[in-house]
Parts: sequence; structure tokens; C-alpha cells
Amino acid sequence: MRKARIHFLHPGLPDMARIWGEPAWVLHTRDYGESSQIVELLTYHHGRVNVLARGVKRTRRAGRLDVLIPWVVAWSGRDGQLATLTSADPYGIPLRLGGVALWAGFHLNDLILRMTGQYDPIMGIYDRYSEAVRALQNNSPARVVCLFERDLLARLGYALNLTEDADEHRPIDPDAQYCFDPLSGARRASSGVGWSVRGESLLNLAQGRLDDRRSLDEARRLLASVYDAHLGPDVLRVRRWLETLMQFSDQAGQ
Repeated sequence: MRKARIHFLHPGLPDMARIWGEPAWVLHTRDYGESSQIVELLTYHHGRVNVLARGVKRTRRAGRLDVLIPWVVAWSGRDGQLATLTSADPYGIPLRLGGVALWAGFHLNDLILRMTGQYDPIMGIYDRYSEAVRALQNNSPARVVCLFERDLLARLGYALNLTEDADEHRPIDPDAQYCFDPLSGARRASSGVGWSVRGESLLNLAQGRLDDRRSLDEARRLLASVYDAHLGPDVLRVRRWLETLMQFSDQAGQ
């Protein structure tokens, strides 16, 4: 059933910029005072935006601003001030995510919040995020997350070179083992080295073909090391819960 449009209290001050009919996803909410919330949005035209939803906590439960649901929103505000959300209307078919898929969605939100700045509409991120969230309904959460993590890096200017080695710029050998430096790329692994990744797994990640278990597991570990290098270890805390749930899910499926 389609939810009713939500209207919020707002001061209606003059000389304010007003945005109408903006596609958005709710990334995160936090309480503000007794009845309001600060809502962090990913929007199509404006990138990541923080808005104040006045009186939202007095709204009936069915009308709350839920994450992982597509919305059409409106807000108003002055430059340099927290904007006020004036309406929000869910659109499209409601998503049904639970279990590992739900936590995967939380992880995607965490990535957007950590890796992007406010009012920076980087081309393709909204569409790619929308595609990934919808894919979580019927696809392997681990695969969806890996491909989104790869593509987010590319759209932010940190694209991974997964098809040639960093030293001699030769094509990756699918039968060889490589060490992967998060900043410089793949290098042939020496004997006795710690963790290494198959060349085949690198090529499969580059081509989006993570259909075998080993390629998927190595891609997950590689991408985790890359994001740790950019953000620092233990910053993406949702990832730890997600990895634990994925392990339990894998064991239950065996």
C-alpha cells in the first residue's frame, strides 16, 4: 500500500532556496529535540544533503522516514544553514529486505556517508546506489556489495587497476598469485608472502563475474583492505556485522 505524503512543520522564512520533487534515499536519521530528526539524504541532483524534519517523531509509525526506501522530497533553507524538510512522499514499489540483505543495505549507506561530502552530486552515484539496493532483493548480498564497492571507488576517482600488474604493466595472469596494494595495485606474489589473491579473481572482479566462491571471498577481502586504506581500520563498523552474518549464512547453506 502506498504511504501518504508526509508534511512537516517549517518556519516559512522569506528569501529561502526551495527544492521540490527531488528523488532521494534516506541514509540515516538521528533525533533532534523531542519531536524532530536530522535526516541524511542521498539525492539525485544535489548529492548528499542533511535536512531537519520538524515534528517527524509525532507522525504515525507508518509515515516515518525509513531508510532503504525511495522518496520524493522537498526542502527549503538558506545558505550555510540546516535546511528544513517540507514534504516526503515514498514512490515506486516498496522494497522488502531482511536478514543479510538488510545489513548489506545498511553497509551501502555507511559507505556513502563515509566516502562522499555534502552537496557534491558526483555523476552516477545516485543511480548506482539505487541499482544496488534494488538488486539486494533477489541477488547475493555479498556479490552486490562487492560490485558496488568497486564502482563507488571508480566514481570517486579511485578506480582499481585489476587487469595489469603495477610493476611491469603486463596483463594479469589468471593462474598467478598477486599481492594487492590498495593504493598502487597488483604485484606478483613472492614465495612465503602473506595473503595473496589469484589473478583469476582480480579479472573476475574487473568483469563483474563473482560467481565462484573463491573469487567472491578474495574480492571481499581485497575491497575491505582498500576501504581500510582510505578510511582507516574499524571505521566501517557495519561491515563487521555484515561479514559475521554472511559467514553464518554461508555455513547454513552448506
